[in-house]
Amino acid sequence: MRAADTDRIQVAQLLTDAAANGKIGLTEFENRLARAYAAQTYDELDRLSADLPGAVTRGRGGTCRPAPSSTLLAILSGYERRGRWNVPNRLTTFALWGGGVIDLRYADFTAHDVEIRCYTIMGGQTILVPPEVNVDLRGIAVMGSFDQNIEGEGSPGAPCVRISGFALWGSVAVKRKKRKSTA
Repeated sequence: MRAADTDRIQVAQLLTDAAANGKIGLTEFENRLARAYAAQTYDELDRLSADLPGAVTRGRGGTCRPAPSSTLLAILSGYERRGRWNVPNRLTTFALWGGGVIDLRYADFTAHDVEIRCYTIMGGQTILVPPEVNVDLRGIAVMGSFDQNIEGEGSPGAPCVRISGFALWGSVAVKRKKRKSTA
């Protein structure tokens, strides 16, 4: 049977748990994660997660509720979203004379398509994405910069992050960055 996006997301979360608990190494995690996002059938997903705790409880075609939409503000200050967190399907950020960092490398995607809207006025924002995630950039800048391309390609079937917005005398930088080895 064909697997759905929700099944791939559940296996990705199971793999993230295993990597966080030291059950699998970083290289193995990244390899399995890329194959999980490319998997077309339940059998392919089962082979990737059969040796992990919690694999038996994974449902078939179950609903995966996206985390609620949220907003991050930095007004004369900063924000930071790093480590393990649930990525909502819609995230809005605003920096006025401030800055922020959104690190998606260790985050759990709760939706296949994620929309991030970034607005910067005289500040800066940085978004870090892992190698397998697909990115679509569509921002504009006036007397500042809004990245219009990102090095590397994501993996087929991996989540897609659509980044849009506006920068006035500020910047929005998007970087593809590998996860750090914990060993």
